[in-house]
This record gives sequence, C-alpha cells and structure tokens, in this order.
Amino acid sequence: MLDMEPHRRAIVFFENRALPRQTLTEQTASTGRTTSRLHPIAHSILMGLSIFSLCLLSLITHPHFDLSTLWLANAFMLGMLVRFPSLATWGTWLCATMGFMLSDMLIGTDLLANIILNIGNLVSVAAGYWCLASLPRQDQMLKRPQSILYFFRAILVASCAAGLMGAIINPVLFGTASFRGFVFWAAAEIINYTALLPILLTLPSLRKTDHIRMKRWAQGITLQRFTPFAALVISAFAGVMIGGPGAIAFPVPALLWCALTYKLFTTSFISFIFATWTLLAIRSELLSVGFSLEESRSMLISTRLGVTLIALTPLVVASVMAAQEELLERLRLQADRDVMTGLRNRRAFFEDGAAILFTPFGTDTGTTTTVMMLDIDHFKKINDTYGHSAGDLVLVAFAEIVQQNVRPQDMIGRIGGEEFAIILPDCGPKLAVDIADRINWMLRGTSLKLDDGRFVSATVSIGVHVEKGQRELDHWLGHADKALYHAKNAGRNRWELSPASRTLALAS
Repeated sequence: MLDMEPHRRAIVFFENRALPRQTLTEQTASTGRTTSRLHPIAHSILMGLSIFSLCLLSLITHPHFDLSTLWLANAFMLGMLVRFPSLATWGTWLCATMGFMLSDMLIGTDLLANIILNIGNLVSVAAGYWCLASLPRQDQMLKRPQSILYFFRAILVASCAAGLMGAIINPVLFGTASFRGFVFWAAAEIINYTALLPILLTLPSLRKTDHIRMKRWAQGITLQRFTPFAALVISAFAGVMIGGPGAIAFPVPALLWCALTYKLFTTSFISFIFATWTLLAIRSELLSVGFSLEESRSMLISTRLGVTLIALTPLVVASVMAAQEELLERLRLQADRDVMTGLRNRRAFFEDGAAILFTPFGTDTGTTTTVMMLDIDHFKKINDTYGHSAGDLVLVAFAEIVQQNVRPQDMIGRIGGEEFAIILPDCGPKLAVDIADRINWMLRGTSLKLDDGRFVSATVSIGVHVEKGQRELDHWLGHADKALYHAKNAGRNRWELSPASRTLALAS
C-alpha cells in the first residue's frame, strides 16, 4: 500500500469550475437546530451563580467541627475550568469570587472571615488548575493508566494549598493550632476533590454523538447491566444493617465490579454517589461506625481519608480499563478502515451495515432506507494516463466529497478498488436523489493538481435503491448495483434510481 501522506500534500489545488453549492452538511447545519452559543460574560455569570448555589448548599448542611459534610464548590470550579478551557478568564474568576463571598454574607459571616476563608478557596482552586491545565487532554480526562497519578498529584497539591491557608487562618479565626488547621483543611479538600472532580473531567463531549453508537448504546441497556450497581446498593444497605468500623468498606467489591463494567464517566458518578452517601450516612448516624465523629477530630479526618481512598479505587481501575478500550478501539479501526481513504473497508462495511439494517433502529415498516453503489468512471484510464499516485489522489478526494455530503448517521464503505457504497437509514427518494446529485456534481467540478503540474479530474456513476422494511443488505446492494449498471450504460457521470425506487418515488 502506498504511503498517502505525500499524495495528501499534493492536493494543493482544489478547484470547482461551477458555481459554489452548499454541501448537505452545511445545509443541515443552516436549517437544523443549532447549539446555543452564550456570550463569555454569560458563561462567567453562570459560573458565579453555580458557585453561589453550591456554597449555600454546603453551608446550610450541619458541619462537623465547622466543616461541611461535602464542600463541592472548589471541585466544581476546578473541574469546569479544566474541562472547558474557554471558561478560564478573569471574568469567570471574578464572578466565582463574588459567588463565594455572597453565600457567606447570606449566612452572616463577618467581612474579615469572609475574605480570608474565600482566599483559601481560590488559592486551592488555582493550585489545582496549575497542575491540571498543562496536562495533555487525554490525561486531563483520565484516559491513560498514568492519568490517575497526575490526577491524585493535582488533588494533593490543591488540598495542601488549602491546608496551608488553613494553617494561617485557623489561629486567626478559630484560635487553634496551625498544624491542626493544615491537616483538617487538607483532609477535607481531598475528599471533596476526589468525589466530584472526576465526574467533570470525564464528562462526555456535548457535541452531536455518532448516531450509530447511540443505537448500539441503546441496544446494550439490559437488566443485567444494572447488576453491579444493584450489588453496590445491597452492600451499602448491608453496611447500615451490620454497622461497625468496617461497614464503610462493604461496597468495595461492588465498586470494583462497577469499574470493570461501566465507562469511566459512569464509574466516576457512582464513586461520587458512594462518597456522598457514606459521609451523609455517617453524619446522620444512619451508618454506625462504632464511634461518634462529634467527639474526635482525628476520627473524622481518618474516616474522611478512608472514604477518599475507597472512592479512588474504582477510578484507578476504570482509568486503566478506559486506556485498554481505547487501544482496542485503535486496533479495531486499523482492522476495519481502508488505509487510503479512512472509510470502512469491505468487511467492516458488510458487518456494520448488516447490523444496522437488522436492528429495529435501522429499518421498520414505516421508514425508508437508501443504499447507493458508486463507481468512479474510467478509473483504470486515470491510472494508466497519470499514474497510480494520481488515482490515489482521486480516491482520497472522492472519499472527502462523499463524507461532506452525507449525514452523521450514514455509513460509507470502500468495497472495491474504485467502488464505494453508502447506507442511508431513514432516507426517502427525494433526499437520496439530492445527495447523489451533489456527490456527482462536486466530483465533476473538482480538479486536482499533481506534482508535475498537470491536473486530473474524474466523474462518478451512482446507482440508488430506496425501499421500506427490507433488512437484507445483499438485497439492497443487488438493486443498487443494477441501477449503477444502468447509469454506466446511459453514458456515466450520472445517477440512476432502481425501478422499485422510481415506483416508490412516484407513490410518495
């Protein structure tokens, strides 16, 4: 197989000789729903309001030794700044500061204490941001085995920064020793960051999710998938019923089971539920651990650190599993993708295409599905006249044109040398003809400049078959191939509907 990088660099001239047309992707974007884009100031204000709400929620919960059961504002701010870098502006920091201070003012904290305490919050967030912001994106999202080490390092740095502020603040505000302030503040922040931060860092992309993956995800939802989480609930209930210092460790096997079963984001969310439930259950004495946390700071700190380490355990396993899955996905893509064009190869196209058409999401009696067969005209002549490198350029350019003019849920494959196929679920004759026409028009109007200064162009013949309810891929491809044969016999550089498709088009 030829190395395509030189050929890709050779496409230095991409000329359309006809008037510009809007691609289907652009047309859909211009007529479909668009993602709301808020002004950066609005993002900053929303951050401030979120910080205010989380602070207020934490402050009104009954504290242990003036410490809230969970203080989530710092972890929330750090996670949002790292996950969405566009939020890291001076406006965001200013609005967050106002959120911190307003919540304290609302519960009657005096101004000096308000300022000092919230300087501690901001210093902790800044320290964590300094550790995480410079990491590669994969490590920020905990998708590599070593990522959890970087994550824990950032937590320790942020928590120690909070501890140092506690060492300064405690003697001033509470009249206690600096060392006690350091330990108490640092231990509190470790559990807060460990509980919430992984959820925000592993938050899935908000962009449009691949349609096919969504179908597979929906099909994968079974009662058996909930078994690990059910085991977690049962183990937590057993801890409540039995009690004792070891009760907080009862869910560990179930947490590991969840990490081996669910995605990283889901595991992070489950760990957050575990940590929150455990701390709240202990505080309310629903979960008896054999001693009262109101009587001993050391017991409180020890318990919090124990819960932290338990919550961290499934994250370590899930992070390693995510890295393994990503490696397997890359290997699968190498096996399933055509090296030249990046499209599905013949084997993957037939396997994935048959799976789509067989599922109820792919076809049903009420929707139409389209299959196209596409063949680049006189491709052998292009290779003989200009050389195989020119033929490779044409293949790459054609693959890009096809991808520009189909929808996210459509499936494209290279099934032969110059032969391609497309499956378009929920696509009627009118839309199918529009897509085929655009592909045909764009390739016809494209000229590629070769290294020797010559230009090469190509055309394509397309066979289109549209039908309702049929679930056999070979059936569709057979009709589309016959339509392609008619397109070639009619002079090439055109598309043709199969007879059955023309009948369906007239009926609709």
